[in-house]
Amino acid sequence: MAVARIKLLRNKREAVMRQMRRDISLLLRSGQDATARIRVEHVIREQNVFAANEFIELFCELVVSRLSIIAKRRECPADLKEGIASLIFASPRCSEIPELVALRKIFEKKYGKDFVSAATDLRPNSGVNRLVSTLSCCYRSHFI
Repeated sequence: MAVARIKLLRNKREAVMRQMRRDISLLLRSGQDATARIRVEHVIREQNVFAANEFIELFCELVVSRLSIIAKRRECPADLKEGIASLIFASPRCSEIPELVALRKIFEKKYGKDFVSAATDLRPNSGVNRLVSTLSCCYRSHFI
């Protein structure tokens, strides 16, 4: 369900970004540089969210394909840590994808509150993907 919702959001976001780019070009032609700069910042933010959503979609597909492995193990498998931690991190930041909140609760029961809080707080070695971490309003410098 989350993957289908992300695809719909992607199409909507692409249309909005196309329109915003057109608006920016009109603003620049009419000499409204200050307003155009503000709009460019918004386009950049939208592009970051767009790219992060692509990773979130891939991580959702990864979790679905590895459900049997996840169900069998008590600890988070190392090869799934990045995907699971990134989905946990994204859950409160992507309110348009409510399925992520349900996933976060499932992973909290499975792997514990420490695992979830490490991902949510972007602690070092939490496994959160760099691109997904751009969803944070306060991008942490230890990723750079």
